[in-house]
Amino acid sequence: MSMFETITIPQVGFTYSLPIGLFINNKYVASKDGKKIDTVNPSTGEKITSFYAASEEDVDDAVKAAREAYENVWSMMAAEERGLLLYKLADLIERDKYKLAALETLDSGKPYHSNAVNDLQQIIQLTRYFAGSADKYTKGETIPLNHDKYAMTFKVPYGVVGQVIPWNYPLAMASWKIQGCLAAGNTIVIKPAENTSISLLYMAQLFVEAGFPPGVLNVVPGLGATAGTALAAHPDVNKIAFTGSTQVGQKIMELAGKSNLKAVTLECGGKSPAVVFADAALDNAVEWIANGIYYNSGQNCTANSRVYIQERVYDEFISKFRVFVRKMWTFGEKLDPFDEKCTVGPVISETQYLRILSYLEHGQNEERLKMETVGDFQKDSRGYFLPPLYFLDVPQSSKLNQEEIFGPVAVFSKFKDYEEAIKLANDTMYGLAAAVFSENVRTVNQFVRDIKAGTVWVNSSNDEEISVPFGGFKMSGIGRELGQSGVDSYAQLKAAHINLSNYT
Repeated sequence: MSMFETITIPQVGFTYSLPIGLFINNKYVASKDGKKIDTVNPSTGEKITSFYAASEEDVDDAVKAAREAYENVWSMMAAEERGLLLYKLADLIERDKYKLAALETLDSGKPYHSNAVNDLQQIIQLTRYFAGSADKYTKGETIPLNHDKYAMTFKVPYGVVGQVIPWNYPLAMASWKIQGCLAAGNTIVIKPAENTSISLLYMAQLFVEAGFPPGVLNVVPGLGATAGTALAAHPDVNKIAFTGSTQVGQKIMELAGKSNLKAVTLECGGKSPAVVFADAALDNAVEWIANGIYYNSGQNCTANSRVYIQERVYDEFISKFRVFVRKMWTFGEKLDPFDEKCTVGPVISETQYLRILSYLEHGQNEERLKMETVGDFQKDSRGYFLPPLYFLDVPQSSKLNQEEIFGPVAVFSKFKDYEEAIKLANDTMYGLAAAVFSENVRTVNQFVRDIKAGTVWVNSSNDEEISVPFGGFKMSGIGRELGQSGVDSYAQLKAAHINLSNYT
């Protein structure tokens, strides 16, 4: 039984021996029950391939492999050696970045030239960053207490870590988690999203080629209700890290608590505001905000999906936004995300496509809001293409202003002054990110102080850096990724008291 299938992507001339098995102990294997999942090209609606779906028993096998690797090999390896393996991995990813990016485009629909290749470039950068951190961020400290006593702290790995990643950035979100976790000295069982698993399955081979021992990384694609639940509830998993919706994040946290109180990192949903003050450089604000909502077809947790504009420049902003988006947006020729001109691809699936349409219908028919589109709906396409859209003069109470749509849909509203702006921006259960546009240093610093969000961009939007911690407030999550936090979040602190005197 072959664990590989040959596929070709003619637009870029790549042919793959594509793995379709679970990746456990450095080998591709069939699931115990033989069940498979179809994955579909969202730009055509056509099946790409089928891969094996992990059962609860398969997840258990992967956890056992990770535990054995941790106890017998990985925890004993010098931190410098772990870093060298990550450097080798970065070189291999760089060698294959165009092939990996093409798989991302095929499976997720993101534009190849403007999105997928950029994602791979960030992955290479962060892999080298975490490679360099392996023997640096895991150090503790010595605390002198008195003449006869001192204490020491140690940052030690959790052990076996479970990870669950979403479909909007398949390899990027996996790499945010994997590389920092390995640098900290843990072993991993990771579940990719069921509709975007093939790129991570393919990249798993590079870990073998780089020299990572068997069991250090295990990839178990499968349904969330089966594989994801089994991983979050497993009694021998010491920590679970999740990126996805708030609703699923709540379930992950519940399962973690009921099983063995495993540590939890959650990066969940968002409804990120962008606030434009009258003194902002409007052309700059327009460009950042347009890209902040329409990049990756709006399928981004930090997308600035609700935009508040000071009322005296509202009309001017909307006019400039309308012109700019018409220039920046194109599906490319033949609705092909491999086209160099393509800047906006399809949304991920028919389910997501219909979900977004339901919001559009609600906004137009039930709330009677004014909607403008930047292009035509592709009614004759079998893919899931939606043109960039936006709603004008949306009240704060609107469903469109409160719920995460996760598509190429912007919502515009007005505000009078700073007090109203910050009140509107904070009026949400989410707190993942926010952006502010103003040329007044006092205004932007007040906003940074007052906004309840884990990341704040000043005169920009969605330009995260791998060296800067990322994570949310409120129901957008718990914990941080990237930067030093990307290693520290996968280590726990141990203290030792060293006594030099006799008992008196």
